[in-house]
Amino acid sequence: MMMKRKITFFYIVLIIAFTLLITGCKNSLFPVGPDNQDLESDISRLETEFDVKNQQIKEFGIIIKNFNLLSSTVYYGTAEPVGGGPKKNFTAFGMMYKDEYYLITAGHCIEYDGIEYTDFGFKSNLSGIWVYPELIDYNNDSANNNDYAIFKHHSVGRGLIVDETDKEPVYVLGNINRKINIFKRFSDAVEGESGSPVLSSKGRLVGITIKNNGQFTPIKAVTDALDKLISTGIEPGGKNN
Repeated sequence: MMMKRKITFFYIVLIIAFTLLITGCKNSLFPVGPDNQDLESDISRLETEFDVKNQQIKEFGIIIKNFNLLSSTVYYGTAEPVGGGPKKNFTAFGMMYKDEYYLITAGHCIEYDGIEYTDFGFKSNLSGIWVYPELIDYNNDSANNNDYAIFKHHSVGRGLIVDETDKEPVYVLGNINRKINIFKRFSDAVEGESGSPVLSSKGRLVGITIKNNGQFTPIKAVTDALDKLISTGIEPGGKNN
């Protein structure tokens, strides 16, 4: 009888020990409580960050793949002050809107601090041919980020596409002649890059560089101006009826 009780007790202890061992292993493998919640939160955050970075890499790949095409839409511009004086040089770019092509730059490249400019000439990054377009509209209200100029010329047949959905400025393109910038993040734009196109992450047009403090003219200011001009009698070709 004593032997039987000892055997029974041994098996009970063995079962308890085995149960504790299994429970301990389970807790080690599958932590519970606040620590486990923190781990799950970290994993979720890392997965989200990975997805974001992966998307950024894909979008940057689109920019690189089409860089020559994007760069060919950027122009070097010059102008003469009315009444004489040093030439002004700046950046401009081609834009496609409603199946027409326009040259766009900052409005303060047309008039700045009481000085008006004329005799505008432009040549693209990938061409040595100068074009002398017609100025059809401008506004130089840089204080309110309404600073743009619109030109038209029959030889301009390539332009950036307006981004209708993503308005976030990510990149800025520059012209080769000024040797300030060819391609950089918008947050790194410096003084002297006025008139450069501001692009979204997908390489579409969202605005015009006018300052070096993170502000720009939204491209909607340009498209709204074009819509108004066209509706009041200026044809897409730039001639006032």
